[in-house]
Amino acid sequence: MKRILFIAILGLLACPTNASAQQSAKKYVKQGIERFSKGDIAGAIVEYNRALTIDPKLSDAYLNRGKAKRAAGDLDGAITDYETVCELDPQLAMNSHDITEAYLNRGYIRSNRLDLDGALTDFDRAIALNPNDAEAYFKRGRAFLIEGNAKYAIADFDKSISLDDRNPLVYAERGFAHQTQGQSGEAQKDFERGLKLNNDLRLMLDLHLLDLQIQIKEMRRRQAAIQRNIAGLTLDNPTGAGSQRRAPAA
Repeated sequence: MKRILFIAILGLLACPTNASAQQSAKKYVKQGIERFSKGDIAGAIVEYNRALTIDPKLSDAYLNRGKAKRAAGDLDGAITDYETVCELDPQLAMNSHDITEAYLNRGYIRSNRLDLDGALTDFDRAIALNPNDAEAYFKRGRAFLIEGNAKYAIADFDKSISLDDRNPLVYAERGFAHQTQGQSGEAQKDFERGLKLNNDLRLMLDLHLLDLQIQIKEMRRRQAAIQRNIAGLTLDNPTGAGSQRRAPAA
């Protein structure tokens, strides 16, 4: 009996309890936060890695490592960590502005590269995390507009303006969207409102819309090339079917 008790005590001494392991993991997270605050991003990531080695389900470690990776320029790596946070602790993810911002940043990069499917997926995720983010609706509306879905774009611009009516660029882009739909009266109202919010400085809005038109023109060129390829495939395979754009997530 004494021998069994002795072995049990040795086991307890050799293996820390779950509580002590969690405390150790949280200690590394705290050290990582301190390093990050001092600008030591690489050192912070090392500390978060140590924490996750001890507790692979510690959501705070993933969240903070995601922040550090994003600061280091590894946006995809950051979002991978953020997605783990969403799985482990949905409430923490909903309360984190950093996660929403990461999706918005990557979505905007993808949009500028005309990877619109990827961009719209990121904007959908951002809106799911924060349904009251005016910027998310604005950027998703822009992606829809570049893609050629003016109806969806206007709906997102409307929502963005309902949340924040002080952004002149939203009015400029909604005006452009109305214009493409032949709604010249609505377009003119939006252009005038955007110009007023921009203190009557027309150049910035003109340059912004010029950039938008360049992206739309390039997207049309790519879409036309895809349609030509599809037409060729259809001749070879008459039963082939194309895909259709899904409606925006609420």
